[in-house]
Amino acid sequence: MIHDFPYTDFDSLHIPESCRVALYTLQAQSPEKSDEQIVQDALRCPIGCGSLREEVKPGMRVTIAVDDSSRTTRTDIMLPLVLDELREAGVSRDCITILIALGTHRPMTLDEMAPKYTPEVVVEYKIVNPNWKDKRSYKEVGLSSRGCPIRVHTEISDADYVIGVGQTIAHMIAGFGGGGKIIVPGCADGDTVGEVHWLSNEVPEGKLYAQRENVVRGAIDEFAMKAGLKFIINDVPHADGHHIAGAFAGHPILAHKAACEAVLKLCEVKIQEKADIVVADAYPADLDFWQALKGMNVAYSAVRDGGTVILVSPCPEGASSQHEELTTVGYIRKEQVRRMVEQGKLDKCIGGNLFLGAQLLDRAQAILVTKGISEDETRAMGFIWAPDPASALEMALNRHGRSASVNLLYKASKMICTLKN
Repeated sequence: MIHDFPYTDFDSLHIPESCRVALYTLQAQSPEKSDEQIVQDALRCPIGCGSLREEVKPGMRVTIAVDDSSRTTRTDIMLPLVLDELREAGVSRDCITILIALGTHRPMTLDEMAPKYTPEVVVEYKIVNPNWKDKRSYKEVGLSSRGCPIRVHTEISDADYVIGVGQTIAHMIAGFGGGGKIIVPGCADGDTVGEVHWLSNEVPEGKLYAQRENVVRGAIDEFAMKAGLKFIINDVPHADGHHIAGAFAGHPILAHKAACEAVLKLCEVKIQEKADIVVADAYPADLDFWQALKGMNVAYSAVRDGGTVILVSPCPEGASSQHEELTTVGYIRKEQVRRMVEQGKLDKCIGGNLFLGAQLLDRAQAILVTKGISEDETRAMGFIWAPDPASALEMALNRHGRSASVNLLYKASKMICTLKN
């Protein structure tokens, strides 16, 4: 069998006929409406609250938090339609701020902003491209139920009305992306981001991904509502990665719950069995390994204990431009991660990522194929290095035999893999 990747810089993979091979991909939907109509309908009939035209009043200072370029969110469609709603509500342009919800990602470039938010919006509106390391730009808005300070960007804390424009997909730390996650971690300072991420170490393995009711999502909802989030519009992506399969607007928690239910239906992929070897790509979460770990997380849901996962991802920006600990500390044993966090030797945000990665490595071997991360850095992270997919597969076959079972996951990062039986 020949398997192609959604990248031009990786050769096709030839899998021996002696292997038991199964190929899985998201099933494409055929929406009856255009992307614009799907979003407009959601904005006009919001869940759990009034429409923006009813909720927002002239003179209000409105901040719209939007995803950055690391997300496939169709902000280019949703943001202009939200701005139209605000215009109809009588809100002047100079009362509106668009805040890029970077979390701990790097700042966006101007070249990235125009296609993401449309050239017209970039020219006509105030856009804030924050620096999460600048503590002066963040303000405490209260304490969480656990007693930790909640600090968000001043453009959030000082606004009269806050809107989140994001995307709901399954997520390895929050259960699902979207909803209040646009505010925390999206618009929070590093300490607040860390508090939320580190909660993931309290959840038993297998009880986070694609499960909304968990301690991490509970904290996200609490933090975001206390920070002032009033309204969200989230898209649920089409399998092709370009179009919108659904849109959900309204109350930050109620609308997000509806979006999560849609994702469970649209993104579930039923697999026949957990295989000896899983070959997956991280598309479209593949800018760096901080993102690509999402694809690896999905791959582990399709591999048997003691098996081998092969992740193929370009990672043009390396392991992480913001978190060097991925290569200086690496995915060490989870007990070591917990100890370093407790001793203050490791930031909680990094700790959450390393802890979840370490959980995966406890269950199966991982081979990383990438052109953006060197062999030395790959090994420093704790993964086996391979120069190309063919070499990685040969390593795995030498380990499991020429008749090994192989699951192929095409564009894995948005999948929710479950066993058919």
